[in-house]
Amino acid sequence: MRAQNSLFDPKNLMTQTINDALELAERWSTAFTQADVNSVVSLFAPDAVFLGTSSKTIVTGTEGIKKYFEHSLLGSKRYVSVLTDIHVTALSDNVAIIAALNKITSTENNHTEDLMGRLSIAARKREGLWKIEHFHRSALPN
Repeated sequence: MRAQNSLFDPKNLMTQTINDALELAERWSTAFTQADVNSVVSLFAPDAVFLGTSSKTIVTGTEGIKKYFEHSLLGSKRYVSVLTDIHVTALSDNVAIIAALNKITSTENNHTEDLMGRLSIAARKREGLWKIEHFHRSALPN
């Protein structure tokens, strides 16, 4: 007979998956705010698919994602990312889908602008580490 709160209880595994996926999304938001390109890129799987807010094409792989964030984060603008209304769906104990609203506050030359967006992330646990497999952020319609 299994204990009710066993680590092997499927409900506990899904709760852990949800918590791990939520932590991954928060780590992305924090690294983005810190303009830490290497930390941002390290959260992505090597073969990740990426559609950033200013992407004109689908970006794939580590180098393309790194180039995107170098261009976005290493300029004169500073950003603060805040995730709200976060929903995580655990598809299995190692795959989750994250949907959230994302407010990015952009500051340059004492001018501040809020950039509201929608964020979707497909995450998968690979070799014990959660990675972003698919990322899409788009502007929130008016």
